[in-house]
Amino acid sequence: MEKAVVAQQAQQENAPSTYDFAMELAHWAEDKKAENIFVYEVKDLCSYADYVVICSGNSDRHVSAIAETLREEGKHAGHMPLGVEGLHKAQWVLLDFGDVVVHVFYGPVRDYYDLDRLWPAKSKLWSGGEQVSSYDNEDDDL
Repeated sequence: MEKAVVAQQAQQENAPSTYDFAMELAHWAEDKKAENIFVYEVKDLCSYADYVVICSGNSDRHVSAIAETLREEGKHAGHMPLGVEGLHKAQWVLLDFGDVVVHVFYGPVRDYYDLDRLWPAKSKLWSGGEQVSSYDNEDDDL
């Protein structure tokens, strides 16, 4: 193998996986006291992302603080957001990290749009501090 190919493979092996990054985002949201945090594995359900993280804040200032933290922590982890929408009103902020998309909602706005209903229960990997299903062992009965 060429040296460049070997170096690229080594870099990919040492880089955190998309799954790990999605979980880090959930933990950072939890650290900012986000509520109802869910991580969904959607790579077999949609074409635009592998994981979707959805969480809520209890005010527009709280939503803004959560979103800003996720953006900054993502940057520090080497994941520049491709886009950030909704930060100026902070009712529903979308952070697009490519393979991971994050929705940070003000509680009543989340209830109104109910994005959680889009994803089947078996796609939920993590729910507010608790692993819901094993990433390594998918069980169709979940």
